[in-house]
Amino acid sequence: MITRRDLITTAGLASASLLGGARLQAQAPAKAAAAAAAAREFGFEGVYLDAAFVHPISRQVRDCGAAYFRDRFTQPHAISPFSNPRNGAVEQFARLINCAPQDVAVVPSTLVAENLVNAALQTGRGAGVVTDALHYDASLVLYAERRRQGTPLKVVQVRDNRVDLADIRDALTPETRLVALSLVSSATGFVHNLAEVCNVAHQAGALVYADIIQAAGAIPVDVAASGVDFAACGTYKWLMADFGAAFLYVRRDRLERLRRTEIGWRQIRGLTQHISPFDPVVADAGEYELRNDAVGLFEVGTPAWGALATAQASIGSINEMGVEPIARQREPLLSELRARLSGNAGFVALTPQDSHGPILVFGVKDAQMRFRDRLLANRVQVSLYPNSVRISPSIYNSREDIEQLIRVLSL
Repeated sequence: MITRRDLITTAGLASASLLGGARLQAQAPAKAAAAAAAAREFGFEGVYLDAAFVHPISRQVRDCGAAYFRDRFTQPHAISPFSNPRNGAVEQFARLINCAPQDVAVVPSTLVAENLVNAALQTGRGAGVVTDALHYDASLVLYAERRRQGTPLKVVQVRDNRVDLADIRDALTPETRLVALSLVSSATGFVHNLAEVCNVAHQAGALVYADIIQAAGAIPVDVAASGVDFAACGTYKWLMADFGAAFLYVRRDRLERLRRTEIGWRQIRGLTQHISPFDPVVADAGEYELRNDAVGLFEVGTPAWGALATAQASIGSINEMGVEPIARQREPLLSELRARLSGNAGFVALTPQDSHGPILVFGVKDAQMRFRDRLLANRVQVSLYPNSVRISPSIYNSREDIEQLIRVLSL
């Protein structure tokens, strides 16, 4: 298991490695050992710099997933509505983003969460949405379709590789009900100042939804400090777990503004049965009470307990390591990449210099055509697009990985 000490050591040595000279030579063995210790927790081969696409799972997470399925195989009642990893995973996620567990619902995916929020807020005619061009691309399609159905929509455009807060302010109108954004843009790595966006939106009477799938686990996220109203995150990226589950945070004092749109067993607090002749006589639907918290509004049916078993383990490890040491370990790797690739062979940095997220994106003409085969041949994995390259290192990466990527891209 990777420890906080390992991450702090790696972060400090990675920063020092950029200084060069005798100090670098003296610290190189320790730095290499710390990076190797992190890399041994993962089973992939080659150089993997693509955590923003899908994060590898560690040996510990693999073992937790295997234990879950072993229990499912050997003990049919070991996993059930009364005994499952759901609450443990939610508690770890709530700790990660600084909220109470009762303010988190489990949903199938981040985009399902965004759809549910729109439905509960009843965005539509007279209840509009402001988003920006760096929001997740499928989310932009979601809002384009809602606009076809009558939802007023404004999409704030990009200026100088960023979304300007003043442009968001100018886009708000009295009919704006929701501001929707990606805290860290998967397209360019731009990072919003979430607290400032929330302040501007709240002054205009709008609520804020943040997609934090490229942030939670990679950089510090504090939903209480930011004042964000809704935030959602799937588990397979920087939370380092498996596919099939996501968390939706709902600010508690916003619940009364939401409409329940779906009903399922997870929302029922109490139900009086009337099947047996010995049961009390009740109405046809029985006597029941619905929960009025985040679960009561958004968590409908049985969640993906297998995915949550891996998430409980992985997010627990992230909390143990600390997100700040994780971010510090990665920062010098991205800084070196930016310094050495910017302007080289047509590489144009699209990630703003002051966006300290986990992603660095370069615009490069014909990037996919130019680099795909050589990256495959050298077993180096990044995200390639027709005219851009996205690089996203994580805790297992070292300066040597960055050197290898630069060599491949410079051939």
